[in-house]
Amino acid sequence: MESSKWKPTEEEQEIMEAVWMQVKGACEKLKEETNAKDEHIRKMLKEMSGRYYS
Repeated sequence: MESSKWKPTEEEQEIMEAVWMQVKGACEKLKEETNAKDEHIRKMLKEMSGRYYS
């Protein structure tokens, strides 16, 4: 059974871009305020997405 690919509308794309900018800013702030490195943030984001979207 083949699933159809989701194609975001222009409005959904704009929302995702805005959310991504917020996430990116939060990650940069975390890196500035702690000793977290890119790999730590990558792991944290993967764990969070797995918890909420699997």
